[in-house]
Amino acid sequence: MKLFSLLLGLLIAGVFNTNATVIKYVAPAPSGNASGSSVSDAADFLDAKFWSEVQNALKKDQVIVKFISGDYVRAYTEKPLVLDKMGNSKYLLSLEGDKDNTLFNVPVGHPKKAVLIDVKNSENIMIKNFRFTGNGSLGYALRITSTTGNTTKNIRVEDCIWTDMRGIIFGTTGVHQKGTSNVTYRNCTFKRVGVDSHSHFMYHSYHSSNINVLDCYFEDCTGDYVRFRANCDRGTVKGSTFVRTKDFPVYPFISIPLFNNVDPGDETFATNYVFTGNSFKNTKNAIAFHHYGFDPQGYNYLLTAEEGQILTAGTDAEKRSMVLNNFKVDLEKVKVGNNKYEDITSRVVFGSFPNYGAKSKGWKGWADISSLIK
Repeated sequence: MKLFSLLLGLLIAGVFNTNATVIKYVAPAPSGNASGSSVSDAADFLDAKFWSEVQNALKKDQVIVKFISGDYVRAYTEKPLVLDKMGNSKYLLSLEGDKDNTLFNVPVGHPKKAVLIDVKNSENIMIKNFRFTGNGSLGYALRITSTTGNTTKNIRVEDCIWTDMRGIIFGTTGVHQKGTSNVTYRNCTFKRVGVDSHSHFMYHSYHSSNINVLDCYFEDCTGDYVRFRANCDRGTVKGSTFVRTKDFPVYPFISIPLFNNVDPGDETFATNYVFTGNSFKNTKNAIAFHHYGFDPQGYNYLLTAEEGQILTAGTDAEKRSMVLNNFKVDLEKVKVGNNKYEDITSRVVFGSFPNYGAKSKGWKGWADISSLIK
């Protein structure tokens, strides 16, 4: 009877065990039999067949893919690592580096490349302990996006480092497109990045949503540090540190911009943001909402002289009403608080400029709206 009970217990445990974890290994170049079953038999990290096997394993187990120490420079010199239609809503896929030793290098002297790691149309993935560096010409180091009609969701990026990437054109990382949501960056480090004002640490855009930046460190970028562009809604930045030294140009740390270079404009503001518990040091505007170009249909982003006077010198009630009526930004839904500011001119500003051939209605410039936000 005891033997029967023991066997029955083992059978039940086997049937209901949902916590099994499959561990695979990849390397900068394949070794051994390249099956990915061990460090000595590590698979090529660019092997499409290996990633197909990982996706198949995710049907019943969570999977950890360990990127053993080494330089994964082939993602730049050969082809990017593309994770397309990867992940399972029930079982987590973890890509884990060897802290400080799993390196994605971007050397100079090679043709410009769009991306190193591209996550698209995927879900439930964690990327952890990757280090990116090098001054080669590159659009994005890590891009998270969706193609038309598809979704990418529940992506976590933790303990990753981007440093000394002076060839970054757009962003060390970015979350894009309407189908992309619920992306969290936690405890990541960004230092010394960018070619010019178009370059950013984070470039989130085009209707992506629910992007969380938690406990990260940002130091010295040639453009905006964290950008939420074109109805990129529900952005959160908490517990993070922003620093600029005298060697880098003055741009906003957190930026919500629109660039309407067609008539009528095709980019609009979102309105749900939380920026709390951060530290900002040494720039002009810590947080900026700003518009450039033509009015979108149904919006009045370009202001008359009278409207500009209200936005810059009116009562708080008049300013708040104008921002809501002209820009459709409800400042009751923008939460900014418990931040530390050192050598900052304005905490929160709003700007509008008739660029790209748009005709001025009488006013352009910046207005401090810090007092309007709870």
